[in-house]
Amino acid sequence: MRLHSRAPCAIAALCGLLFTLTGSPVLAGPGHDHGPDGGHGEPAVSTAAAPAKPRFTAVSEHYELVGILGADGVLTVYLDRLADTSPVTAATLEFLIDGESFSAEPAQDGLYALKAPALAAPGEREIIVTIAEDKRSDLLIGALSRPAAGHPEDRSHGDHDHAEGGHSHHADEVFGALMNGGLNGVSVIALVALVLGLVIGLALRGARKGGTAAALLLVGSFGLAATAEPALAGPGHDHGPDGGHGGAAADIAIQGEAPRRLPTGEMFLPKPTQRLLDIRTRILQPQAVQPSIRLIGRIIADPNRSGLVQSTIKGRVVAPPAGFPVLGQKVRKGQVLAFVEPALTAGEQTDLGQTAGDLEQRIAVLEAQIARQEKLGVNRLATGAVLEDLKIERKGLIERRETLKNALQAPESLIAPADGVIAEMSVAAGQVIEAGVTLFRLYDAGSLLVEAIDYDGNLHDGVETANAWATTHQGRRLGLSFVGRSRALRHHAAALHFRIDGAGDHLLLGEPLRVRVRTAAKKTGLVVPRSAVAQGPTGELTVFKRLAPELYQPVAVRIEDL
Repeated sequence: MRLHSRAPCAIAALCGLLFTLTGSPVLAGPGHDHGPDGGHGEPAVSTAAAPAKPRFTAVSEHYELVGILGADGVLTVYLDRLADTSPVTAATLEFLIDGESFSAEPAQDGLYALKAPALAAPGEREIIVTIAEDKRSDLLIGALSRPAAGHPEDRSHGDHDHAEGGHSHHADEVFGALMNGGLNGVSVIALVALVLGLVIGLALRGARKGGTAAALLLVGSFGLAATAEPALAGPGHDHGPDGGHGGAAADIAIQGEAPRRLPTGEMFLPKPTQRLLDIRTRILQPQAVQPSIRLIGRIIADPNRSGLVQSTIKGRVVAPPAGFPVLGQKVRKGQVLAFVEPALTAGEQTDLGQTAGDLEQRIAVLEAQIARQEKLGVNRLATGAVLEDLKIERKGLIERRETLKNALQAPESLIAPADGVIAEMSVAAGQVIEAGVTLFRLYDAGSLLVEAIDYDGNLHDGVETANAWATTHQGRRLGLSFVGRSRALRHHAAALHFRIDGAGDHLLLGEPLRVRVRTAAKKTGLVVPRSAVAQGPTGELTVFKRLAPELYQPVAVRIEDL
């Protein structure tokens, strides 16, 4: 009887354990981890180099064409010129597919759209495109391959079962659909647990103690099942909301249309990305060129068309009646720019006052002597030579007195030494300055020089006739004519002066420049714009060679400035 009474409890415990295990996450085993290709045990990673969307390319002597077939069956056409990859937006395109002719309609952003029913069917078909632009026409031929449903590229599972241990792949899918369907896994397990609990409870009505134990086990199993997570399929059975195999397949689709580096080293750059980045190319041929030498330079003023305004005395600055000139103002030679009133210390004023008193006293003595000599001259008792000497001495003392008076009171006029534009000024009313301080700097904006520094000493010969130019930081190019070079080193470098051809008001004194001087030596190479040179991950300089409309190959290069 004791064994018989415990048997229902064991059955109930086994049922509770079973429901507890089924309520926990379910993972497909290694034998059912399907990769993107439907195989076993392969990781779901993107290894395909081909783009996800069907496409075709065609290249002629003048054009290159890329067509991308979308999910809606519309063929988006990118038409570019072969020489520089610039878009062709005003052409007429006629397509011949399976013997039927279609016309592409212009779309936004310079694209063309084609809706052809023949493209909806799977398989590979030849496409002939006729291009008409202005007076030019061309013929391009390409092939478009659209995989059939169930093709490995679609990443879809067909009707196939696995006969390993009698386990069916459809059973996995049905179980996964049940756990993720209208009734979630928790509701299903709770319902089954409730029904089995009622059945076992009726079977144990006669055994009060065993029934209680079974009820407790069933309640425990029901609680575990109700709190368990839904079942999870393995990587090969991770079905998306649409019933398809999302996850890895979706990643493949994203990577297939995104720029990426292929295992062979080339760069896949789809046409939509090229249009977005405004990619342009050139067809290059080796040619003999003259490299240039790069120097550091700055703009300086022509010494014959510029000048400084400085004070010769210490004093206080006073504005002229018309006011101080302003920066950028044009001034004429001899124009008064400011006044400087003498500023003397107390000791200097005392010394000057004493000197002025001595002069006044000597002048008074001389005037008395001159008066006596004039009286004696009337009586013919004095000679005319003595009287003349006294008058000359008096005149000199009077001039010294006036000079001393001006030193105490009269201001100094600061005038422009040449015609030009005010480039710098450091002046304010009431400002006290020392002698020799520069208050104004002016220059002729139409006559400027460039001073370039040659540290390597590469321009000793032939620089007089060399082609030279300079570039500002805004990218403006300036033509240069050689003027002269220094015969002494300054900070271990030689200075070269060039005159700017056609200098304008937009140039500033001291503005830094990049000076180029083309030498007479020639070298053979490929000429590319600086923007086409990129720096690789290891620091090498790289350019990209176009192999196909959407395929580029990085090539390491060495460059020299032209």
